[in-house]
Amino acid sequence: MTANTITGIDHIVVGVKSLAEAVDTYARLGFALTPYGQHEGMGTGNHCIMMPHDYLELVAVSTESADSDLRRRLQKNLDARGNGVMAVAFGSTDGAATHQALVRKGVAAAPPQSVYRSIGTKPNPVRAALSMVRLPEDALVGLSAFVAQHLSPEKVRQNGWMSHPNGSIGIDSLTILVDDPMAAKDAYENFFGAGVAAITDHTVAVHLGDHTIFLCSPDQITQLHPDVELDHAPKPPAPVAIGLKVRDIEETAKVLAGNRVAFRMLKEGMIRVPPSETLGTLIEFCEA
Repeated sequence: MTANTITGIDHIVVGVKSLAEAVDTYARLGFALTPYGQHEGMGTGNHCIMMPHDYLELVAVSTESADSDLRRRLQKNLDARGNGVMAVAFGSTDGAATHQALVRKGVAAAPPQSVYRSIGTKPNPVRAALSMVRLPEDALVGLSAFVAQHLSPEKVRQNGWMSHPNGSIGIDSLTILVDDPMAAKDAYENFFGAGVAAITDHTVAVHLGDHTIFLCSPDQITQLHPDVELDHAPKPPAPVAIGLKVRDIEETAKVLAGNRVAFRMLKEGMIRVPPSETLGTLIEFCEA
């Protein structure tokens, strides 16, 4: 896809003020969540919604006294915007090679850093590791991002953690509000490579493997999400919507209805769940 070994979206990071509230909210949406995980020495903790090739990460400040760039950025984001998407991790099969390729392209990416996460309770927690290449904040318009290479993928993709009652099987898309989609398009193509972005009705679609990042201005949001009603539309640039693929949209609707989640079945054969039901992010389900 690109010259820098990036394969697509690895996971979307959703910052939350309370992990307990997030667990209740996302379980009600029909997701299975991993046990509590703690980023070692970083002062943050998470629960993840694992799928075969990507996942959502619900992350919050932990009671651990450790300080880190992640903890500071998370707290800053929560103070400024509240709950919601705060970052995207792009996948790589070789973090060191990705870092070298980005530096050659003039991107001031940080050298690979090992990140460890303890999942579950003692005496036998799962310890997972990844190599992270942090990107500068101005690398991609409207998106805080980093590159992740999983060093122990088998530890985080356990069968029981990927069986979701709502039938979710993968990330489809992420929508980002920007002031000028065409200017943002240039930044994304400079980063990922020429030809990854397409212009449609004043919006931009950046195609990254099986995933799409949509860039649109606030007045064009209905081009992508007809009749959408955002509870409190954030000031751009900001991520506003996640698209997820499910096995059977009718089964997804049954789970949401059974859990008394407010949602709309769209004529396009999709389900829309408003930010008021998800702790701040519009979620749309589509059938794979």
